[in-house]
Amino acid sequence: MAAKKAVQSPRERRVTKVLDAAQELFATRGYEATLVAEIAESASVAPATIYNYFSTKPNLLMELALRHVRAALLERRVFLKNLPENPLQGIEAFERLLAEQALRHLSRECWRTMMAAQILEPRGPAARTGARLNDLIKRQYVQIIRTYQACGPSGTIEDLLRVGLPHIALILRGLLLDKRSKPPRRMRME
Repeated sequence: MAAKKAVQSPRERRVTKVLDAAQELFATRGYEATLVAEIAESASVAPATIYNYFSTKPNLLMELALRHVRAALLERRVFLKNLPENPLQGIEAFERLLAEQALRHLSRECWRTMMAAQILEPRGPAARTGARLNDLIKRQYVQIIRTYQACGPSGTIEDLLRVGLPHIALILRGLLLDKRSKPPRRMRME
């Protein structure tokens, strides 16, 4: 029996067309050089439709980032289930995967714009979206650490950190000390 394809509403189809057009134009022309009117023309909608759906061009970019994350999740889940045996290699491979996925969907300019938007408007939609994306990545790092703790060599998390590079050690310490990630009281690899 063939799987049924979800039927999109006319609004959902327009949103998809706008996001596709924006992604293509941002990739070919750059974020700053692309006008909302050009995105609208490419998507065959009125510029007012884009403002109605997204309010601002940065919000449109944030929605593209969320679409990237949704597209990347399956690949990340597969990676997290098949970690390399060596913790350092696993963490480095995860870093490469994050970078490759990010640049597969959006340009460096787009990512820089999103990061700047979070700083320029700390209570705005970009900051909220950025926080959601950061929390997701933190949870994935904590999952990696806990996986290595559960099946790795004996010792504490400090043993794992000592074999790593200084920047990776800082990342891991920060993740484990973040109260929202709720690490176990005693970080021991059994």
